Amino acid sequence: MVGIGRGCWVMRISKHFIIYLGLCSALLVSCEKNSEIKVYRVSKAPLEQSAPQQQDAMSTNTAAPRMPAGLAPTAETAVTTPPNWEAQPLSQMRQASLLVKGDNGAVADISFVSLGSAAGNVLENVNRWLGQLGQPPITEQKLGEMAQRLHTSLGDVTIVDLAGLPDNADPARDGRIIAAMLTTANATLFFKMRGNADLTEAQKGDFIKWVAAVCDTQTQTEPSQVAAAQPQTTNAPPIKWTTPEGWTEVPPSSMRYASFSAPAGEGGKIDISIVTFPGDGGSDADNVNRWRGQMGLAPVDANAVSSQVAPLKTGDTTFSTTDIAGNKTRTIAAWTRRDGRVWFFKATGPTAAIEKEKPNFVKFVESVRF
Repeated sequence: MVGIGRGCWVMRISKHFIIYLGLCSALLVSCEKNSEIKVYRVSKAPLEQSAPQQQDAMSTNTAAPRMPAGLAPTAETAVTTPPNWEAQPLSQMRQASLLVKGDNGAVADISFVSLGSAAGNVLENVNRWLGQLGQPPITEQKLGEMAQRLHTSLGDVTIVDLAGLPDNADPARDGRIIAAMLTTANATLFFKMRGNADLTEAQKGDFIKWVAAVCDTQTQTEPSQVAAAQPQTTNAPPIKWTTPEGWTEVPPSSMRYASFSAPAGEGGKIDISIVTFPGDGGSDADNVNRWRGQMGLAPVDANAVSSQVAPLKTGDTTFSTTDIAGNKTRTIAAWTRRDGRVWFFKATGPTAAIEKEKPNFVKFVESVRF
């Protein structure tokens, strides 16, 4: 097993949910980059006072969006999308998905995704997005220089503007990501626009207004309601495994099928997870570079990824495996595709602790039965 031995928004527009941009147009300003974190104050004007001003500029086709667990739309406020934002079919992951088209075939994809509150910190996600653009990771200090902050009634949203064109990418469809992230007690909200650099720049103001409006139209539900919410993996088929001695099962987040922890010495812990999604879950290069980004490592090309991935045959299936070492942490992972779904098994922790726990992780993966 070479890989483990060496080293994962249509605003589904409903006819009853209108995205109201006038909500924050008076107070939002353009998001030019500088070395300071910009603060935008967003107020919630009454709908009956502001809606008439927007009727000529904004689309009125509507549909109730699929709200994330732990959040719900307020009854008083609605929001609108610009008329050139086209609704796209929802995936299981997306609460909203839109497409905007520009000249000469330019496009930008816009999405809204809600994950569990343990969906990684801002730096981890920014470095993951940079990896998607073929760019090296940044430091916490650099993030502080480039991040912008947007105040909403749901909380402070962090906004980043990232540029880069991956190898062999189509500049009409890629080259820039503008992303916004907000973590509440129960969920992490991700708003993302990715596409042609010039088109994305032209849509940036509307995108930020939309982010503010969506956040301002949602309130957190009571804890009891959140606890009763069904996780996103509810529809996944049951699988079986043998839990290694010394591992402790912990409650999974809305993103995880199952979670475990193992001791790492000096009070530390190894985090072990099972995650599943419908579909193929992306290429090996996509997944390996996502994990590398989470560890602050630069992305590698497809040839390098191929040399870092090895098969692991079990009694039930064949897994792909990899072992990624960072400065102080290490990730070992195994994944397979079964019946239209992808399954990820991953352990992350201090380098020495992962090396010690690796045999147990391999036995754990080998014990899985679908």
